[in-house]
Amino acid sequence: MKARINGVQIGYDDFGKGPAVLFIHGYPLNRKMWRRQIEPLVNDGFRVILTDLSGFGESELREDAEDLHTHADDLVGLLNYLGVGRAVVCGISMGGYVLFDLLDRYPQRVAGACFVVTRPVGDDVQERVKRAELRRALENGETDRVREAFLRVLLTPTGRKKARSTDMREVCEWVRTADPRSMAAGLKAIGGRKDYTSLIKKLSLPTLVVGAELDQVIHPLHSELLARHLPNCFRAVSLKGGHLVNLEKFQAFNGHLLEFLRTLVPRSRDLSEPVEQPS
Repeated sequence: MKARINGVQIGYDDFGKGPAVLFIHGYPLNRKMWRRQIEPLVNDGFRVILTDLSGFGESELREDAEDLHTHADDLVGLLNYLGVGRAVVCGISMGGYVLFDLLDRYPQRVAGACFVVTRPVGDDVQERVKRAELRRALENGETDRVREAFLRVLLTPTGRKKARSTDMREVCEWVRTADPRSMAAGLKAIGGRKDYTSLIKKLSLPTLVVGAELDQVIHPLHSELLARHLPNCFRAVSLKGGHLVNLEKFQAFNGHLLEFLRTLVPRSRDLSEPVEQPS
């Protein structure tokens, strides 16, 4: 589905009924990377909302997509469009950075937060240099080299062996068809993010942290440090998978996510049934 949000077309999906859970994808992917989470959550009584960040999937590229604020503004615009006041938000990698910005600027819209292989700190000098090199490569037309570089770190050795599976085959396709202009804008948005360490120390909302032992993008220690700083962390887990842990280890991931979500809503009755008022 598509909706006009803040002046441009945004791709999204909206499944099920119940408390809303909004998923934010990683770089340079799209909302389809959450395919393994839809059915379990809908069957458990949750409303699942997926969206493509500006320039990825079915969403148009904005002129100001080089700023994380733009992506957070689009999320709020989509929630408004769908009539959702507050949602539990789950962000992976770059999606986690957008989630930090959302918590910083729109905290009233987030009922709970799930951080997946992400970190609150900004880039160090080496990382800034590396991102600048990748942007230059894209500007010079070396798009395939950049795409392959990302595939090497997104897929663990085990994931590469399973490259013929439906999930991993589609991941390769998403990366290899990503618009180079969107990739460049995304790199700049990621590199320009601020340090959110002081923010997370003040967060009172419930949180879940999921790391990945074999992640070649975000070191597992970042997940441990993040959990340590969060005042109301329900659980911090490290699954034996790579950066795409929600796909590689989807059963374990879904189990932890559902346990977390169930703590946020009453489970004594079917969520789809109206609560009877006493006469």
